[in-house]
Amino acid sequence: MRTHSLILDGIWGRPRRWEPLRRALAENVGPAEIFDYDSSGMRRFESLAEKLIARVRTLNQPVNLIGFSMGGLVIRTAALLAPDLPIRCAVFLNTPHAGSLLAHLAPLPGIRQLRPSSDLMRKLRNQSWTIPTLIVWNRFDTAVIPGYNTRWQIACASETPCGVPLHVWPIFSSKLRDQIVRFVGGGDAGNLANG
Repeated sequence: MRTHSLILDGIWGRPRRWEPLRRALAENVGPAEIFDYDSSGMRRFESLAEKLIARVRTLNQPVNLIGFSMGGLVIRTAALLAPDLPIRCAVFLNTPHAGSLLAHLAPLPGIRQLRPSSDLMRKLRNQSWTIPTLIVWNRFDTAVIPGYNTRWQIACASETPCGVPLHVWPIFSSKLRDQIVRFVGGGDAGNLANG
């Protein structure tokens, strides 16, 4: 059975930019969709996660979840609220796993939760995780400060450091797109580490 994949964009995202990845997943892995959620920063992560949980439950099968930046934290929050959620594998692309200091610049409810000292970040730090995971992280990230917060070593992960100092690079990199498709498709996942 081909596995369904959901792609979650980041804050203030433009979901259409994920169309090349969606097409590649649909051609090589199974049905794929760009999950629509309120990425404005106005809504708390728990609310966003509940919408994702509801969508996954309607599919009634294990899913692959791919999250860019804030989208990755929506995925992690969903797994925190519903530990039985049937996630086959997860991909996190420049996700601020430990928050971002830039979140102190905006008072919006969701953005406040991105602060490293927030209650959500504390809960996520204590989260257990056994889902097969690919992490693309960037120590030179221009939107997650410090960039090292895009790394999440506790996850059962294949890891790909990104040397391009642009937060949005995973959206446009065909090399990273190919790695994501191979990982989600189950092939060569072990060979992606530090690729």
